[in-house]
Amino acid sequence: MSVTLSIVTCGPQLEIALSGPPLIVTSVVRLGGVTRRSSLVLAAVDLLVEDAGVARNELSTVIISRGPGSFTGIRSGLATARGLAAALGCRILAYNSLLAQAARVDGPGQVWTAQPGRRGEVYARAFKLGEGQVPEPVTELEIFQLSDLVERGPWVAAEALPLGEARRQAPLRTAAEALIRLSEAGLASEKIEPLYVEGPPIHPGGS
Repeated sequence: MSVTLSIVTCGPQLEIALSGPPLIVTSVVRLGGVTRRSSLVLAAVDLLVEDAGVARNELSTVIISRGPGSFTGIRSGLATARGLAAALGCRILAYNSLLAQAARVDGPGQVWTAQPGRRGEVYARAFKLGEGQVPEPVTELEIFQLSDLVERGPWVAAEALPLGEARRQAPLRTAAEALIRLSEAGLASEKIEPLYVEGPPIHPGGS
């Protein structure tokens, strides 16, 4: 039995998804409260595997969103994935969160994706959506003020992430489901380590 678990902890919502037999469709838990993610991740995992009727030791793959996004969320997600891998012997895959956001929608076309940054800012990148399941980046990772977003778009981001007046594109799947989609497309894993973005804004407000 091949069961895949995906974990998204670096955005404003906690998302956990489970895919594989005996599930007919991917099972998803999404939580947007204020409780610390580290207190909720394993509880959400247990809820999904119990509901699916599988045991933890049947997990074969854990996929994690490695950032950019919330620093504490990134650390919590990676720690959980490493803990599960050490305890169960499953493999870990990691993809960046902006790519995962782009994989929430289908092409053809182009979208901008956003993840929460520092106060009043977002981490952003544009992706081309083709016929395949893996979006292609067309810009470097950038930092924008919220006031700059309306000039670009459409945007794909967590529903709980405020984007002001910027135009959004409605996603077809959650970020956790998008991680599984990238894995199923055969995309090689990125480094199993946090993707942090620091330093001064690349695009200060008003420039």
